[in-house]
Amino acid sequence: MKLKVIPVIAALFVFVSFAFGQTVTITPKKTVYTRKGKVSLREKRTFTVVYPIVGGGLAPAVKQKLEKTISYWEVFGTSLKEYLGGDDWLNDAYFKVNYNRGGLLDITLTEEGTAAYPDAQTKTLVVDLKSGEAVKFADVFDQSKAGEFARLVDRKLKTEAAAIVKRIDKGEFGDNGKEADDALKEQLTGLEFTADSFDEFSISDKGVTILYDAGFPHVVEAAEPAGRYFFAWAELKAFVRTDGLFGRFVK
Repeated sequence: MKLKVIPVIAALFVFVSFAFGQTVTITPKKTVYTRKGKVSLREKRTFTVVYPIVGGGLAPAVKQKLEKTISYWEVFGTSLKEYLGGDDWLNDAYFKVNYNRGGLLDITLTEEGTAAYPDAQTKTLVVDLKSGEAVKFADVFDQSKAGEFARLVDRKLKTEAAAIVKRIDKGEFGDNGKEADDALKEQLTGLEFTADSFDEFSISDKGVTILYDAGFPHVVEAAEPAGRYFFAWAELKAFVRTDGLFGRFVK
């Protein structure tokens, strides 16, 4: 999921969970790098990366897999080498642990940078701490009911989009002219969540939040739906695979 600028976490904590009898910790390690190549602005000479360091009782192979799964470079398809060299977009990379319990890790990774304007890319992953691999939608939700589940998400998306259209009519996003406003409203009313839209999701003891990125360009990003649609576990009973990692939440 991209384009959501979220503030750097001022205080970072140690998170502990028990994954199948093993203790797992995710601790922050802050590293400030100095670029070796030419930079566009003096303040871009350095950038900061807060690494999620994996500790605890995981088997070495699982630990190695988990570290790769939650690596900024793997998730965003970038590399430390390119940011040390000619690419000076990155300002900060940091993470937030959302959930770390019962063999499941929910973590959000963020890269913030500046080119023509400040921007960021984020990705939320739910990870199986038994294997160290990211959990996919099909691993935990019944694919035969994905269309029905998508319609529930789509209702929430359309409700949010309709509320934003009303705000546009009230002039809350500035005076952009009727043509621009009409185009934005058309873009909002045309949004649709389908079975193919399932990608990112976040979990808690209370339920699942489906994450949706409408992909609005920067110029109208302020009017983009937040794209966070929560469903309590009780609502998800018909859609969760009872033989999957989320099965225990709906039994």
